[in-house]
This record gives sequence, C-alpha cells and structure tokens, in this order.
Amino acid sequence: MEEIPIVVLNYNGLHLLKSYLDSVLNTEYPNEVVVVDNGSKDGSVEYLKSKGVKTISLDKNYGPSYARNVAIRTYKTKFMAFLDNDVEVPKEWLNPLVDVIKGEEKIAATQSVYTEWTWGDQPSEIPWFSTAAALTRRDVLERVGGFDEHYFFYWEDTELSWRLYRAGYKVLMVPKSRVYHEAHGTFKKLPSKFTSYLTMRNQLILLLTYYNKKQIVSNFIPLYMIRFLQSFKAPNRGAKLKAVLTLGKEIGYVMKKRSEIRKLTVNTDDRFLSYLGRDPFGFVELRSVAEGIRYKMSAKATV
Repeated sequence: MEEIPIVVLNYNGLHLLKSYLDSVLNTEYPNEVVVVDNGSKDGSVEYLKSKGVKTISLDKNYGPSYARNVAIRTYKTKFMAFLDNDVEVPKEWLNPLVDVIKGEEKIAATQSVYTEWTWGDQPSEIPWFSTAAALTRRDVLERVGGFDEHYFFYWEDTELSWRLYRAGYKVLMVPKSRVYHEAHGTFKKLPSKFTSYLTMRNQLILLLTYYNKKQIVSNFIPLYMIRFLQSFKAPNRGAKLKAVLTLGKEIGYVMKKRSEIRKLTVNTDDRFLSYLGRDPFGFVELRSVAEGIRYKMSAKATV
C-alpha cells in the first residue's frame, strides 16, 4: 500500500501548527506528512524540525499555488492529500477519500466536508475542491499543469477544478470524511488590501479564461459592471477598484491561458457551471447574472 503524502501549507502559522498538526500526524491511513513553509519568520520551521516533521522550506512567501506545485513536483506518488494548517482531522479522515477516488479513474479529487452539508451521505459531484482538506490524483494534477501560480492565492483551486472538468475529470465531496476547519487562519496573516485585490482580480480572470465568446458578451460584461459598482463598498475600495480597472493588463495572460485550456479540453459541456448555486458553493451569478439577481430577490423576499 503506497503511502500518501499529506501536504500542509504554512505561512507564519506557528500557533496553528501547535493547535492542529498533531491530529494530522495521527492520520490512520499510511502517509507521510510534509509541511511546505512559505518563508515563515515566526519559528514555524524550528518547531517542525523539533517534532521531526518533514519540511520543505521556501525562502519567501511565493503563495499557496507555488508551494503546492513544489510538493507536486517533489513526489512521484499517484495520490497526494492537501490540508490547510488550520484544519483538525480525525484519525480516519483520509480513508473514505481514498475509497472513493480509487473507485473511478476519472475522479481527480475528493474533498472532506468542513462546513454545513445537507445533501446526504453519498459522494456527490461538486464544482471545485478546496485544498483545505482534499485528496487528489497527483499525477493528473501534474499532467494538467498543477496550480496556476499567476493567481498566487484565492480562486486557484477553483481554476484547477474547472480545468480538470474540461480535461474530462470530476471532483467529488465525500460526506463520510469530516474535518474541522478554523477557516482563513493564514488568510488573516496577509494584508487585507492585497487579499481584496486578489479576490476580485482572480475571479474576473477566471471567467475571462473559461467563458466562451457568447458567455463573455451575455454574462461577463454585465457581471463586470456589477463588480465595478460593488467595488465602491467598504472595505478596501481602492484595492477592489484597482482589480477591476486594471483588468486590461491581464489580457495577455488570459489569451495564453485560453490557448492552453483548448489543448487539453475533451469536455465542453461546462458541468462546472451547472453545480454553482448549490450550498455551500453559491456564486450562481457566475452561471447567469439574471439567475443570480432572481436568487437574491427570492432570498430577500423570504427573510
């Protein structure tokens, strides 16, 4: 039975490692825990060495996408699990993920439940997996290009999931695997203006990359206008406006990425979009602005 690398990302998260890492080290399924540290200055690396945990130390914060890709390139295993450093897991958390992903070659990732889930106990297709707690086919991730380092942070696992769907794979939630996620433990360490900028920019370049020409006209343009108006809401108005107003600088990247996506695409039905709107994922407006407006109006009417 091949050991599965469990990759934990860390950036100045010493207090989180002290709270949650022991639970990861107690994982029942055969594994090797490896922490990829993004240039921490808070004693994290020294702590990990004192516990004998394998550590890949980067000289600065290159972002989660880069750090995960380092792990993907380092190992040659078939599977690789990912956890955030603010996740506590029961010892058996990995077993159900393994059982499901091994059941079908076209399953590229399986995810643990860490939020409210009301869709039963059976595995269910979802739009994207979160690297907060997921098992992936490492070889498939490497084959399709890994995480997009242009994103740095935020929406990068969504982009990879959409790419996997285009390449003919799928992503499943596995409700029998449940973990506790403090949520945004590392996100809080980054400057809020920077995260606001990335959140807005990355969503827009994601849509420009994957929408077809018809969708760009019918949905991206009105959604862009909505995001522009939303940028005037606090906090970090300037950062969000910068993301919207400087989008033109991303066109070169977008065109290159669209060309790369076309080369690996075997499935153009965009099942990814069909799963949006379903709790806990939301973002129905990415599928249809009109549908998103109706959804919000309906939600307000029931309050």
